[in-house]
Amino acid sequence: MTEAFREIYWNVGETVGSLTVYGSALIVLAVMTWGVLRDVNRWRKGRPDMRIDNLRKRAVEFVVQVFGQKKTLKDRRPGIMHAIVFFGFIALFIGTDIIAVEEDFTVPLMGENAGKILVGEFYKNYELIMDFMGLLFIAGLIWMAYRRYTRYPDRLHNRRTDLWALAVLGYIGFSGYFIEGLRLANQTIGGVSVFAQDWAPRAFVGYGLAIVFRNIGLGDGSPVGLGLHLFFWFSHTLASFAFIVSLPFSKLQHIIYTPLNTFFRDLEPKGALTPIPNLEAEIEKDEPRLGVATLADFTWKQRLDFDACMQCGRCQSKCPAYASGSQLSPKFLITKMANLQRGEPVLLHDGSLGRAHMVLSTDQYNEAPKPVAERTPVYATIEGDRETLPLVEHGIYTENEIWSCTTCRACMEECPAMIEHVDLIVDVRRNLTMIQSEVPSNVKRVLEGIERAGNPWRLPARERTAWADGLDVPTMAEKESAEVLYWVGCAPSYDERSKRVARAMVQLLTRAGVDFAILGEEESCTGDPARRMGEELLFQAQAQANIETMHQYRFKKIVTTCAHCFNTIKNEYPQFGGRAGIDYQVIHHTDLLAQLVRDGKLTPKRPINQKVVYHDPCYIGRYNDIYDSPRAVLQAIPGVQLVEAPDWNRERAMCCGGGGGNVWMEGWGKRGVNAIRLEQLMQEKPQTLALACPFCMVMFEDAAKNAGVDEQLARKDMAELLLESLDGES
Repeated sequence: MTEAFREIYWNVGETVGSLTVYGSALIVLAVMTWGVLRDVNRWRKGRPDMRIDNLRKRAVEFVVQVFGQKKTLKDRRPGIMHAIVFFGFIALFIGTDIIAVEEDFTVPLMGENAGKILVGEFYKNYELIMDFMGLLFIAGLIWMAYRRYTRYPDRLHNRRTDLWALAVLGYIGFSGYFIEGLRLANQTIGGVSVFAQDWAPRAFVGYGLAIVFRNIGLGDGSPVGLGLHLFFWFSHTLASFAFIVSLPFSKLQHIIYTPLNTFFRDLEPKGALTPIPNLEAEIEKDEPRLGVATLADFTWKQRLDFDACMQCGRCQSKCPAYASGSQLSPKFLITKMANLQRGEPVLLHDGSLGRAHMVLSTDQYNEAPKPVAERTPVYATIEGDRETLPLVEHGIYTENEIWSCTTCRACMEECPAMIEHVDLIVDVRRNLTMIQSEVPSNVKRVLEGIERAGNPWRLPARERTAWADGLDVPTMAEKESAEVLYWVGCAPSYDERSKRVARAMVQLLTRAGVDFAILGEEESCTGDPARRMGEELLFQAQAQANIETMHQYRFKKIVTTCAHCFNTIKNEYPQFGGRAGIDYQVIHHTDLLAQLVRDGKLTPKRPINQKVVYHDPCYIGRYNDIYDSPRAVLQAIPGVQLVEAPDWNRERAMCCGGGGGNVWMEGWGKRGVNAIRLEQLMQEKPQTLALACPFCMVMFEDAAKNAGVDEQLARKDMAELLLESLDGES
């Protein structure tokens, strides 16, 4: 027996092998560099966006997301599939690099004996690990092909580059084993067959193939066997370099750009939209640039988003607007811009394909998505420079697509590429609202109400405290200081159903002995609807006015029953001088109630013997990670059997449909989002739906009545349920 070691370039020759590998590598490096720089130059056409702060935090999250596959594995089955291919590929890449290090560094520098790496026990284990990881890699590719071309999930849309990626990676994997099997079947060391060595079976896949090759006459130095080895060696090498060089020119670009996009992700609070810089100065210009009207208006980071998209469709699968049958697909929202940015045909909402300056024949583009797969693509001529082409005016983005978004952030929660879909939509809305004045009629009414009356309901400020009649609720103007400022919000102030929540909250605060007060008529809309609808100027005016009002008084906590008010005051007001987290805490009422129950200041005793399902509001859930407190309150109530909407709870809970201003708009799809969500919540046959946001209350009140379950399913806020369970209260 001989010592285990790897003879590099066996049967190929060191000169020929080196020239092939490094000659190809130089060409590939040059072409790849050109391709990446071409893309970088496209991104640089975008507007500035500072994304280089907190480098340590960025680097840590980069490692966790890329090498830990954190986001990818959230969608379990596809995540495991992707992780198998990813780690298999990484292992094979590292294995190839070890060969290169030995051949070009350690042996030339340390000598033939001292410089060998692939020798002895290390080489035996190397062969075992590489064969195992190669099998995982191939298994993952087969799984991908089966899922994409047999099961065909709605969120996937096959393109030519998908087939190329799977085919070339599959060939690299299989040909690698053929090379190994033919080498083991034919190689000799010192006149002794490698196949006969006791360490050869460590390469268990290659060894199994070697047995087959020897049995069919392709071993023991067979000329045909040696010729096949050369064929597979050269084709494997060229296929590997072809795969690498294709990265910047195909869907595979996400292998480079997704990790890059992850590094430059937004580090601001999830609930904070980016303000328009120097807004007032921009408005004073003759041609102000507010929001996004054209490709040129996007920031460089948004343009990187477009290229980072891996078209996995996870965003689409969790989008409530898409589920309702609206024209919005977060995936196509991004891929359309990627197509436009690269000068490729753009898939339009009606299934037609357009491209600036030219008409294409149908055989040049075969990428229609499944919903229109049966149609023959119709090519529209879109005149104009693609950088300055008005996106909405030319139908690349539609009114339905832009306004049906509920800003629920489900797309961003699911996206493994860290793409910022919601910010893009709000940016387009900003231009439509502030520059073009092209908004749905209900949006216009809401914005007018906030501007003139300080609330979206367009009702007088003097009626803002009518909900509190008979409760003797103190105001900050009377007290000047309090432990807690209860920010009531517009819905609990004006919406008849939500007024009962505000009354329940006041009774709970009183029962718990909390020192609190409200602003009363001094309170005004936080501006959340205005900002999500794109009216940034109105939002900033509301924010500054409310901040000035709050600065007049002293308090340690702001408590809200509205998820949207909570998010805005906590995460967005600090952009304009708000002191959240510095002078005072901003707390959602579910967190406060959970704390009061834990501290024994509120003790639920009266049983509520019902099956209760809790709906996670987007603006305290996905935006602020408040999941446990409301459930803790419910679990503290005697008799409550807490159930969940299967597969659609916590961070994956579907939106009620009211976010992004849609609580005031007509439905954009074939079904209401609130109706779809109610069906999910009803799967466990609950008797009560527990809520924690007035927008959700409005949406589910309508959904329950329309579904005919108004009498069977009670809708109650967390505060109402807790108050009901307190001894002596009803």
